[in-house]
Amino acid sequence: MMNRQDKRAVAALPAGNVSDKLTQVFAGIGFGAVAALINYFLAFELYGSVTILLGQTFVFLALFTRGLLAALVSTFIAAIAVYLYTYNSFFFVTLAAEVIVVWFLYQRRVPILMADLIYWLVIGAPLSYAYLPTIIDVPQSFLILVLAKLLLNGLLYTALAILLYQLVPKSWRNVAMKPVSDSLRGRVFYLSFLCIIISSLSFSLLYTVRSAQQVEQQIVSDIGAKANSLRQVSEDFVNNYVVAVHNLRDSMLVVQDFDQKIKLMEVTQQNHPGFISMLLANDEGQIVHGVPAAQFAVLQNNPAVNRDISDRPYYFTPKANGLGYVSSAFRGRGFGTQPIIAISEPLMVNGEFRGIIEGSLNVPELSVLVHRTDIDANYQSVIVTDDKHQVIFATPELNLRSLSTYEPVLLPNLYTQDLPLTRIESRDLLYTQRLNSYGWHVYVFSSPHIITQLFLDNLIILLLFLALIALLFAFVTRRFAQDLNRPLEQLAKQLRHNTETPLAVERGEMTREVRTIADNLIAARKVMVDFNRQLQQQVNEKTADLERLNLKLQKLAREDGLTELLNRRTFDDLAEQRYHEAMATREPIALILMDIDHFKRINDTMGHPVGDECIQCVGALIKEHFERRGCLCGRYGGEEFALFVSASENVLELVEEFQNKLATYCEVNGQVIPVTISMGIAEVRHNFSGGSFRRLVAQADKLLYQSKDNGRNRISLETI
Repeated sequence: MMNRQDKRAVAALPAGNVSDKLTQVFAGIGFGAVAALINYFLAFELYGSVTILLGQTFVFLALFTRGLLAALVSTFIAAIAVYLYTYNSFFFVTLAAEVIVVWFLYQRRVPILMADLIYWLVIGAPLSYAYLPTIIDVPQSFLILVLAKLLLNGLLYTALAILLYQLVPKSWRNVAMKPVSDSLRGRVFYLSFLCIIISSLSFSLLYTVRSAQQVEQQIVSDIGAKANSLRQVSEDFVNNYVVAVHNLRDSMLVVQDFDQKIKLMEVTQQNHPGFISMLLANDEGQIVHGVPAAQFAVLQNNPAVNRDISDRPYYFTPKANGLGYVSSAFRGRGFGTQPIIAISEPLMVNGEFRGIIEGSLNVPELSVLVHRTDIDANYQSVIVTDDKHQVIFATPELNLRSLSTYEPVLLPNLYTQDLPLTRIESRDLLYTQRLNSYGWHVYVFSSPHIITQLFLDNLIILLLFLALIALLFAFVTRRFAQDLNRPLEQLAKQLRHNTETPLAVERGEMTREVRTIADNLIAARKVMVDFNRQLQQQVNEKTADLERLNLKLQKLAREDGLTELLNRRTFDDLAEQRYHEAMATREPIALILMDIDHFKRINDTMGHPVGDECIQCVGALIKEHFERRGCLCGRYGGEEFALFVSASENVLELVEEFQNKLATYCEVNGQVIPVTISMGIAEVRHNFSGGSFRRLVAQADKLLYQSKDNGRNRISLETI
């Protein structure tokens, strides 16, 4: 009879004859065929190019039952199936290397699961990290995610193979798997932990996939809805000005007096601030008048300027077909060179063409469209192009110039199949596209970082969960093994010392087996009660944390994080409410828009941290100077601030005092930073039915830019 050590020594010897080698080869072919079928037909696409290869379970089962040669044959066959599925030969290298390294470490008494983990950390992950960027161009965060999933994939099919080995009949095993531990505690812990790993990994991967699909659908729905909204808003925006030009044309055809026609143009231009200019041309294409009148006077007195517009599409198209016309975006001439969209209508008298009336719609005015669609600046961006793919509007972070040509270039999408992928300024962006009735292309982009972050967060939670479960099972199995072994040890001790003495029986007629079960149940119940108590305590703590977090989130939803002033959305809501109340009670009010002068120069010369501290200083002075007076104060974006104040006191004196204090208020690291600010103040004292709050904002914004144009550190005030 051979003892245990002799059996292990024989099992560890390599097969020395040809028949044993052939047996391993044929066994490897069988296991490999099963693995190949599973890898090819049941490959589970987890995320992008990462596939769960459950067929590798049978490759490792061949390793545990038939040896290294059988496992290598199985690996080759299984890798062929993976190649046919992915057209990538890289798996030949990684799978074969994994089998060899695990076998090598296993022969040196390293537990199999630990051996596989060592392989992926030391060889598999670094090798994949070096190779994957040569075939896929993805951000670093996505690459880390791929590596993490490869590692979890390896642990999953290795753990499955170990458990299946326990179910394989002993007659099938040519190689004896060494027990991970000689103690009952170690074996119970190892098998229990394997079950936990398999169930946790399987559930986590399935849950993560489902969560990712929900996030993908949410992104698709969200940016689709915002693209539809932006398409409708853009149409309504242009339609409003088209109707204005159409109505002006109809009114001018009714009026005979030329001065009255000019007056109609001036009123239309004032009521529609998006028109930076309007012009009237005769039937020969000569500009006969335009508004603003001051700009037309300059144009009229400059003989070098060509006032002939007969070559412009907005002139000859209405002349040719007698219909209104909306142009593509272009740079104006004569009245200015900024990007515009021309909207024109023909003047027809008794079927005879007498000229056109045209309004030049300011392209930068279209930025208001984005504010109406609730775009999330953290993850979403917008581009609007005209029918010639010229950029009409683009969110600033995309760095696209007005009137530059843009069409998205499709990239292979490893994130999701529900949306196309493109790249702008080295950023991967998912997007959706809509086309409005004017041929404008509306693009709404979303960062795929949300999906990637979801997977990374779930992986972190999974690892923490496995660590906690491992500690819990180590404690529980230790107690369990002690309770099982103690009665046997006591019985053995009594038998060893005195075999004739009757065995001591505790608890009356209760047998030893029942007592052992009772003891284990008591111990298990104690563990459960302790665990439930700890769990309840954790639930209470987490509930308190969530309540504190909700209060913090409510504050963050209202306030700007840097200055603790109101954010733009909250300010607009509260200011509009106060505006309507003031208009109803005829209380004078004022809206002040402020913008720090040359703020970019501060960032460029002193650094963004200093710039942030300057913004905080300005916000602090605003709170000190205005908020204590009951004014509504908010950060409007970047270096711009907005105030809604009662005009019962002298607003000009109030802001001048603020401007003087600000000159020496900002101090960073002991150094006074000279900061000046430009202001636009729209004050309502007389006309309490003059329009909407949005018009008041537009007027204050216009006055702010007037202060900027007049040399900065200025205050422009207009009383309505």
